[in-house]
Amino acid sequence: MTYKDLIVEREGKLQILKLNRPKVLNALRERTLVELESVLDKIAGDAKTRVLIITGVGDRAFSSGGDIKEMIHMTRKEAAAFANLAHRILEKMENLPKPILAAVNGLALGAGCDLAIACDLGVASEKAIFGEPPPGVGVVTPFGGTQRLPRIIGPKRAKYLFFTGQTLDAKTAFQMGLINKVVDHRQLLTETRNLASKILTRASTAIGFSKVLINSSMKQSLEEGDRLEVELYAKCFDTYDQKEGMQAFVEKRTPVFKDE
Repeated sequence: MTYKDLIVEREGKLQILKLNRPKVLNALRERTLVELESVLDKIAGDAKTRVLIITGVGDRAFSSGGDIKEMIHMTRKEAAAFANLAHRILEKMENLPKPILAAVNGLALGAGCDLAIACDLGVASEKAIFGEPPPGVGVVTPFGGTQRLPRIIGPKRAKYLFFTGQTLDAKTAFQMGLINKVVDHRQLLTETRNLASKILTRASTAIGFSKVLINSSMKQSLEEGDRLEVELYAKCFDTYDQKEGMQAFVEKRTPVFKDE
């Protein structure tokens, strides 16, 4: 697929996906989502890619939200189809057994905020701004923010952002647990790559299983989660990396994982 709204770059076991609509502050339209889904599907079947970074082109925005000019004339049926597409993609992001890191380089509003928080980890520029303005244009978000945001910052804070349109600076977003780290704007991608590099030193199967288990903990009972944890823990013992990791620990050396 030829990408118009995205730039995709490979750096070894890392891929960097850049939202590439800077003239409209990287607003998300249907084409953007279709292209994003294509990238996720390819990464799911690509054993060479272990970590994905999502960021925006330019210095002003990660993503300013959904593309209002595309949405304004939607019928109810078309709006439902658009929302279902968005939800399907975010579900694929959560189900991808590989870490996805958001490098938030500026505005992350509405759909942009929702995309950032659907990532597993977030690194934000000191210039980043987060918010949920959709009710200000007469809609709720179609990107899952009403479901994920309360689970991260609590329902009271989430309601406040949606009800008032108030935005959060990077420091406040960090304090609320919305992101993992705030860095100098000029060092955003460098710092995010450094975080990816730390992840790449660890066993990929165990990282993937950890993502599955943590995400499932938000949706099922403790008993169900415990059963799944036992199942995936046992599966680790079928891997080369488990044997290498434990042997390296006993021998007091750095493990050499093979992603097997």
